[in-house]
Amino acid sequence: MMELQILLATYNSSRFLREQLDSILAQDCRGFEVLIRDGGSSDDTLGIIGEYQRKYPETIRFLEQKPATALDNFSALLAASTAPLIMFSDHDDVWKPEKVRVSLEKNRKMEAEYGSETPIMVFTDSEVVDDDLNPVSPSMFRYQNINTHELTLNRLIVQNVPSGNTMLVNRALLDLALPVPSAAVMHDHWLTLVAATMGKFGFLDIPTVFYRQHGDNVYGAFQYTLPAFLRKLKLGREKIRTRFQQNIDQAVEFGIRYAGSLNKQDAEMLDALKTFRSRGFWGRRRILWKYGIRKSGVWRNIGMYLFQ
Repeated sequence: MMELQILLATYNSSRFLREQLDSILAQDCRGFEVLIRDGGSSDDTLGIIGEYQRKYPETIRFLEQKPATALDNFSALLAASTAPLIMFSDHDDVWKPEKVRVSLEKNRKMEAEYGSETPIMVFTDSEVVDDDLNPVSPSMFRYQNINTHELTLNRLIVQNVPSGNTMLVNRALLDLALPVPSAAVMHDHWLTLVAATMGKFGFLDIPTVFYRQHGDNVYGAFQYTLPAFLRKLKLGREKIRTRFQQNIDQAVEFGIRYAGSLNKQDAEMLDALKTFRSRGFWGRRRILWKYGIRKSGVWRNIGMYLFQ
């Protein structure tokens, strides 16, 4: 059995897919399998996958094509995975040659320290680029002003820090986290909540991925500036509140599933969030304040307190 499987969800990916597959196949260590599932592409994505399957039959495995959201697609890939270690690949990134190796090395050190039965998540930084891989920022976290040390549950329920395209997770974490519920915002956010409460994080402060910032990203990278903040507000209060409520719904689902595994404070916080939607203006803010629920950066917290 392969030590590592890389899960790649595709959807109308023909524009960038070859570059991403080439970057995975050019890793400076091997011994992994790429599992691909398509969410209902109408372009040449399946043709490209077939081309790479024929060329690399021992490495590329296509599961199926079925209309699906990104969450459903990755959830199905996770359910089909069998390897002790899992990484996630977006269809439009480009991986740096050392990405797999450095993540595996970090995981081995952590498993040596904590044991392989400990749920572990390794994650790294990304380099932000445009469609043509021209540099935008050398660090996704600095670009977005995200603090990689804020990995407690009260922070993570409203702002995911690790990005799925930089993660490596072990089977102990997956055994606890699966299945990913339909109430999850995304697969990576759900796994992060599990790691925060029952596992260990390992952060590598290096970019291992070229993250393409373009109009088709499911969740894009927003630069942390006042003009960017004001542009985001133009999306409309209702859209911002809907996205925030998705985070709350995910947190409530998390609290129900893991009620017996949480410390007293986390259990109390998640129980209080069950009534968040029905509370009035000041009631919602009291919950946020009482449990220290906040994001990285002053402007994000101003937005959260103003619009939720």
